[in-house]
This record gives sequence, structure tokens and C-alpha cells, in this order.
Amino acid sequence: MIERDGAMIGIVELKQRDLEKPDAVRPDAGKAELGYLLLPRAWGHGYAAEACEAVLDWFAEARPGEPVTLFTQTANTRSMRLAEKLGFTEIHCFEAWGAAQWMGVRAPAA
Repeated sequence: MIERDGAMIGIVELKQRDLEKPDAVRPDAGKAELGYLLLPRAWGHGYAAEACEAVLDWFAEARPGEPVTLFTQTANTRSMRLAEKLGFTEIHCFEAWGAAQWMGVRAPAA
């Protein structure tokens, strides 16, 4: 949970992808998936970047050598910028849920 002045403004999650599902995209990219969602009033203040970086730093220590994936719609320019800022690079684009989707991976630190 992301808090600001004692109120929840968003969430960040790091979950294990189900690579056995028939719609699993690029199972070779790894099992960990980063996700985030912020209330509109919290957009544009850097909260998502700060929270995601903290989660990714924790994961790098807890699971060294494992990549992290991220999915977003290509039309979500804010999310695309955040993915780039966090060090994710494109590995796959596809159509799903009526929109173009982007899949990125953040390689483990060397």
C-alpha cells in the first residue's frame, strides 16, 4: 500500500505469474510480475516510481538473479514512462482486452 498523509493513494504488488495458464505471455521471461495502481489525485508526483523502486530493490536482494516482468497498455503513456524509468525494456507487444499491450522485463542486476 502507498500512503500519503495517512491515506491510501495506491498499491504496488509483486506477484508470481501463473505460467501454466494458456494465455501466459513469454513464460521464458520469468515468474515475477510488478503491478501498480494509484488514485488519479496521486498521479505525477513520483509516488509510483518511489514505491516501485523500493519493491524492486527488496526483490533484488531477496531473489538475486531473477528478472521481473511488467505489463501495461501501450496507450498508457504515464505507465510506459514509469516502466522505462524503472529500467524495463520491451520484450513483447500483443493485442488483448481490446487494446495493444506492452510487456517489459527488468533484467537482474549484474
